[in-house]
Amino acid sequence: MALSVGAAIFIAAKPIVKIFFSICFGIYFSKKGVLDPHTCKKMSSVIINYFLPCIVFSKVTVAFDAHTMTIAGFTVLTALLYITCGCLFAALVQVFLPVPKYWKGGAKAAAIFNNSGDIPMAYVMTITASAPFVNGDEDKGIAYVTIFMAMYVITFFTCGGVQFIEQDFQVPDDDPEMIGDAKGDIDEKLHLRKTSKLRKLLHLKSKKSACSAELTTDDSNKTVPSSTLLAQSTPSAAITESNVVASLSTARGNTNTEPGLHPVESAGLRSLLRESTTGTGLRPIESAGMQSIRQRQSRVPQDAQTVDEDDDGEELDPVVSAVTRDLEIRHHQNWVMARLILFLRNLYQPPAASLIISIVVAVISPVKRLFIATDYPMRNAPDGLPPLDFVMDFVDFIGQAAVPMGLMLLGALIGRLQITKLPKGFWKVMAATTLLKLVVLPIVALAWTQRLRESGLIPKDNLILVFVYAVSSAVPSATSQVYLTTFFAPEDAEHIGQMDCLAAMLICQYITLTITLAIIVTYTLKVIIDA
Repeated sequence: MALSVGAAIFIAAKPIVKIFFSICFGIYFSKKGVLDPHTCKKMSSVIINYFLPCIVFSKVTVAFDAHTMTIAGFTVLTALLYITCGCLFAALVQVFLPVPKYWKGGAKAAAIFNNSGDIPMAYVMTITASAPFVNGDEDKGIAYVTIFMAMYVITFFTCGGVQFIEQDFQVPDDDPEMIGDAKGDIDEKLHLRKTSKLRKLLHLKSKKSACSAELTTDDSNKTVPSSTLLAQSTPSAAITESNVVASLSTARGNTNTEPGLHPVESAGLRSLLRESTTGTGLRPIESAGMQSIRQRQSRVPQDAQTVDEDDDGEELDPVVSAVTRDLEIRHHQNWVMARLILFLRNLYQPPAASLIISIVVAVISPVKRLFIATDYPMRNAPDGLPPLDFVMDFVDFIGQAAVPMGLMLLGALIGRLQITKLPKGFWKVMAATTLLKLVVLPIVALAWTQRLRESGLIPKDNLILVFVYAVSSAVPSATSQVYLTTFFAPEDAEHIGQMDCLAAMLICQYITLTITLAIIVTYTLKVIIDA
């Protein structure tokens, strides 16, 4: 049955109302102090490690089988296309618009990466209850959204997209565009790391005489390599994940140290932080002391790694300079191996592990039959249902809480954003990025989807697939960028200019979203799906 324009608009607007009110209640509870940073961290941890894996398993297991894995492949390709378009958008904004020098990396991340979880899931769970969608489309839609989420985690956290944000806090001393106290805070932080902190970490003052005495002789009067000697003379004090999370909590005004980040978008962050701080896997055979040096050196900015003078103008010990430069070279040489290890570690995160297990269960017919009623011959349980149907009932029941809680946390995050001061002409960057992400990218996505349907690469009758492709292209920037900006900022900074820019960008995009998303969904329902 053909949809009228009015019916298409009504169907498209219903999910926006639900999303809008969920976010508004999150903002309200944030202002009242109910959803403070401490509480949000706790809730995020529960969502990431409990609710989200349940909804992934319950939907992916139902949606896929051995005959539909081609659709999963094209969904991965589509997600990569959206990221590629985001890279092009970021390049255009950087070249033609006045992006602040201290937020160039953040502007790139805002243009490239999308909020691939909360909003598409909420939309799918609401709109599939109405025509033209049928029973079972909700499970398929959530499964397709899960693939977009997985590609976001891989590209942003594992492949190094997070480094865009880190680069903003490694600015040159002569940057004329820093706002207010932001430059002074960052300069002070970099100066501290370049001088006293580096010397303190390596125990230069206390170990200088020991190094000089032992460089030439050991117990058997043989020469000892300087790097080995310094490594052995440095006590081990590894930087643990709890220290990193504690620093992030302190920057937010929260002293809680339990890990827990934004739902949906930050599933791989803990492994990334653990990798960046400990350097595990880069050198499998080395002394414990050298591992300690590597752990400490990995938290020093690149500028600090090549410093040859301390804060008093005194030349640093050549042994220290040689070791730090050698560590930097080794770090770059082992970049690929480090990323591979990080990728493998991310597979142990609950959402990723749930996705892998779900796909394995879905493609093996006898195993899938244990959970879901299919054509495969197998006896049912005494109640007439599959033997492990109670597992599916449990994970589906628990997973339903992931989306509303995620939207409330999103609202709480937006409610805490504050804009103190913006650089001159930044409104152009905001407008251009918002237009490219919420208007141009959906147009590209619709053209791409139509091409896939016309060429027969995806089934024409799979309406929910077309819908997910459209909605996933019309969402704002990833909100996990707020957490990472807070993490990389100097701990004692009173004003963070990068956060002002990010807050203005997100607020602009979410306000525009209420109009653009309704138009995109209406067009998809009326012109493409109803064609």
